[in-house]
Amino acid sequence: MAYREEIFQAKGIIERRKYHTCRLGGRKERLPNYRPSTEKTQEWNLKRAEKKLYRTIFCNFNRDDLYVTLTYKDEPTYEQAKKNITNFIRRLKRRYKKQGKELRYIYTTEYRGKRIHHHLLINAGITRAEINNVWGLGLISHFAFQYYDGNFDDAKRLASYFIKESQRNVREGKQKLRWVGSKNLIQPKIHYRTIQSRHWKEEPKSPKGYVRTELINGYTDEGYRYQFARYIRVENFTDWKQVLDE
Repeated sequence: MAYREEIFQAKGIIERRKYHTCRLGGRKERLPNYRPSTEKTQEWNLKRAEKKLYRTIFCNFNRDDLYVTLTYKDEPTYEQAKKNITNFIRRLKRRYKKQGKELRYIYTTEYRGKRIHHHLLINAGITRAEINNVWGLGLISHFAFQYYDGNFDDAKRLASYFIKESQRNVREGKQKLRWVGSKNLIQPKIHYRTIQSRHWKEEPKSPKGYVRTELINGYTDEGYRYQFARYIRVENFTDWKQVLDE
């Protein structure tokens, strides 16, 4: 019997997920008729969405990039707000292009419980005065114009917030995607491999130069065992060969 391993590595972070599957001869360790509740399934889906987003943010944005909240002086409809943010991104691309830069962005829209507004993460290259001019539909205060710190915890926090803010839109069918990103975003590189073994170490050691910061031993939504571990680089860079040879 074998198991699969998923490895993500970027900028001093390594995440490893090991899991059994039916196709590889895995044996369910929960009851055969186990079915997760709707709430539990939604929770897993949210976690998967957050993981994809924080990896994308971490791979594409750096310290002193910009986190901006776009608000309105006059409240639009949700449909008009979608057109507004699309047009704004188009104008912002032109502004960056004039400066010889390429805009990278991720945004989501919140519309319930508060006035409609957009949360936007973009690469550095514009001032608050300039972005106020490009937006033109409401004043962007200094509280709504912040510098992104660029570390891994910031990527996780921002991803969690974006996913939370978009959840109601997706659930109500107003949008298919939880967030919108530019086409030039670097896609996180994930390495997969099959391990010919029945078991893995309950306490895996850290790759050389890294320290383990998180370890979870649990079950997939199908009832198979899995393990998730995260490591952060201390001093020396660990390449793929070092990771795979653990």
